[in-house]
Amino acid sequence: MRKSRPQLSDVVMAKSEAMLQQRSGSSSVASESSDSSATSVSSSSSKSSSVSSSLWWIHNKGYDLEEFVQRHPGGVEAILLGKGRDCTALVESYHPFTNQHWKVLEKYLVEQPEEDNINEQIPTNDRNDPQQRKDFFYEVLKKRVSTVLISKGIDPKDDRGATITRTLYYCVVFASWLYTGYLHLSGRILGSFLFAITGWLMGALGHDAGHFSASRIPWINEWGVWGMSFICNPILWQHQHTYGHHSFTNEFGHDPDLHHFDTFLRVHKRIQRQSHYRYQSNGLYVMFAYLFVVFGTCFYIPWGVLRTNSLYGIIEWSDKDRRTKSTGMRLHLFLYIFIVAVVPMYTHPSLLSAIFASYLHVGTLGLVFALFSQINHLNELSLESDMISRNEKENSKQHSTSRRDPRLTQSWAAAQVETSNNFASQSLFWHVLSNGLNHQIEHHLFPGLNHCHLHHIAPVVKATCLEFGVQYKSYDTWKDLMCATLEWFDKLS
Repeated sequence: MRKSRPQLSDVVMAKSEAMLQQRSGSSSVASESSDSSATSVSSSSSKSSSVSSSLWWIHNKGYDLEEFVQRHPGGVEAILLGKGRDCTALVESYHPFTNQHWKVLEKYLVEQPEEDNINEQIPTNDRNDPQQRKDFFYEVLKKRVSTVLISKGIDPKDDRGATITRTLYYCVVFASWLYTGYLHLSGRILGSFLFAITGWLMGALGHDAGHFSASRIPWINEWGVWGMSFICNPILWQHQHTYGHHSFTNEFGHDPDLHHFDTFLRVHKRIQRQSHYRYQSNGLYVMFAYLFVVFGTCFYIPWGVLRTNSLYGIIEWSDKDRRTKSTGMRLHLFLYIFIVAVVPMYTHPSLLSAIFASYLHVGTLGLVFALFSQINHLNELSLESDMISRNEKENSKQHSTSRRDPRLTQSWAAAQVETSNNFASQSLFWHVLSNGLNHQIEHHLFPGLNHCHLHHIAPVVKATCLEFGVQYKSYDTWKDLMCATLEWFDKLS
């Protein structure tokens, strides 16, 4: 098995423990095995754990932002999402068009571990530039994208939320969602199907709000993310998607999206082979597996998070001690089952009809969700371009003859481009139906920019990638991208 990148929180805890031991006169420091695939701390006191969990870790520096939380312009939820863990990607990608945040952060720097002690354990894209370790490729993209937005009359900071047209779209979909929900609860089969379709389209608001880009007004985003309610538990979504998936895209053991389907599908070659995976060479089996997606994201996975306080053991549920979040997680579980499954039992003429309606809703929404979200990252080229794979290739000298700038290996932005895929990027129809996911590359580079703006920046992003030799994969049709995913599943079957 390839050597995987350890979580920064483990490194931080090890360093914090060592510092505490030094202060207390202890000469014993936890040792780490050089051939371990992940940093392991055999014993850590509650005090050292609290040192780690109370800070925000950015480029391997600890910041105590507790007193700044209520004054954060992006809202309380946005800043708390990074507390107690490596939030470097969050900070960089949600402040791409300003440097003001670095001036603010300087006031709250409290801990900077010694470089020579943990340099080998910190994220590889954080080792180079001593001045905020800037990603040179991302810096070029940010400047060019900012110029394009301004030329379109869009202020990169103040106008990053939804336009008036986009807001009206949210309202129309919301009204349709309420009406079809009424039909579903009234015992109409067609209503259950349409409730699933509008539930998916409501995901446009939920997804934008979950990335704090539905509006510049924080409370709108904090409530808007509940538009995800029939696609995924909205509280789980922030940790799984906004933090985990976007920070560590396609990194096995770090990106939770690679672990959603392993009951049915082998999506990554590091997943251990099982006999039933041979069926995934059949497209119908893959569609069957996708029918259960939202049951997992709305019920099964959140239930597991409530029991273990983590997502697959790789993303900690840092909100577990916040009563509003723990209550909200449980309330969503109850309401989801009540609306989708319980009420139909009392409004349909038969139990069989009620079960069919519930399954029709869950299966339809699961299928649509999977077909427009999972395919954007799951093909061979994308799964070989994450930060872990890039550094392993560099270490094995596979790219020694490449003409590409060697700094691209350490570029988080280049990894976001090469692990993502666009499709039908010129089509308004596919933009609406996919909730904007046909511009996945631009979304991963600038997640805080509302999806309605992404078509403006796509040409300059593509041109910049071509200039620097970064692989920009944009498929002509949805079918072409779907076929690439199925080919990968067949290869792993």
